[in-house]
Amino acid sequence: MAQKPPLPSPPAPLPTPAASSSQPNTRASPTPSSSSSSSYVTNPEEMKIVVTGSSGSLGQGLIQLVLSTTKHSLILVDHKPPPPGSELDNPRIEYVTAELRTYTNFLEILTSKRVDALIHLASYPNPFLAHASEIHNANVTLSFNALQAAVEAGIKRVVMASSVNATSAAYAYGEPTYDYFPLDEQHPMRPEDAYSLSKAIMEVQCDAFARFNPEISIASLRFHHCVDTKKNTSHLVKDARKDLWGYVLMESAARACLLALDVPWKGHEVMYIVGNQHTAQGYNAEEIAKTYFPKTKRKSGPLAPSQGFYDCSKAERLIGWKHEGGRMPA
Repeated sequence: MAQKPPLPSPPAPLPTPAASSSQPNTRASPTPSSSSSSSYVTNPEEMKIVVTGSSGSLGQGLIQLVLSTTKHSLILVDHKPPPPGSELDNPRIEYVTAELRTYTNFLEILTSKRVDALIHLASYPNPFLAHASEIHNANVTLSFNALQAAVEAGIKRVVMASSVNATSAAYAYGEPTYDYFPLDEQHPMRPEDAYSLSKAIMEVQCDAFARFNPEISIASLRFHHCVDTKKNTSHLVKDARKDLWGYVLMESAARACLLALDVPWKGHEVMYIVGNQHTAQGYNAEEIAKTYFPKTKRKSGPLAPSQGFYDCSKAERLIGWKHEGGRMPA
């Protein structure tokens, strides 16, 4: 029987690109370049964190939380300039405008500054903003570039923005299939649309990078609809059924990002970050579950009247997160 050929050696890291007109546009004083492959964290209470997709709603909420409750500094990266009202003069904030689908741009940002951690939020946020090929390919490229650049830059703390839609939810072409309630991270992923598929693939990418880099910690946070205040879908109970009447408060989602950077464990973990109550106010969770998902089983007895349909106990166990209360960032 013929022997299998040996696995190829890992590719050598790309060289840090030289500055040119095609490189990211930095809106702050440049810092000394460093190409060290070791982790830079010296004080977990005062980290330098790169946040991609920083002009999005979650990115903006994260900025406010960091500035108001921590001593961290932020390098905010987006493909467009900072939005009006940004903290342009804050010494803890640096803005970089860059196209992160170009890998060398991503790598240059992470290797030219002494970065301690990466929070990757950059992606198309739903499947309706472009053609399916653009949604899928952009999101998958961005997530791969984030992980590869973090590894080459020696960053050991990474948070990736996933979605409840990785299992197939709001954007399913037909009715989503749920095996049991409440959903946990062991539930099968059945993505159908380009956006949901890109998030499922992102989680597989994280598994691969964690296997090959045993000293890294990667948290894939499955966010629901991030809002400033709890919404009420009692007038849209049927329409809101696919994503199970869920939501997450912006402050709670931002807090999860910071908590997931301060962990003792290594590897890749997926966690639901969703409010603990459903939004169909005035409706009993067990009754609407029976009405719209009559074949779905229960993990452990009937749902409580206002109980949410996502089990977030893993996030509480691994990062100390609760939708309300729980551990606060350092």
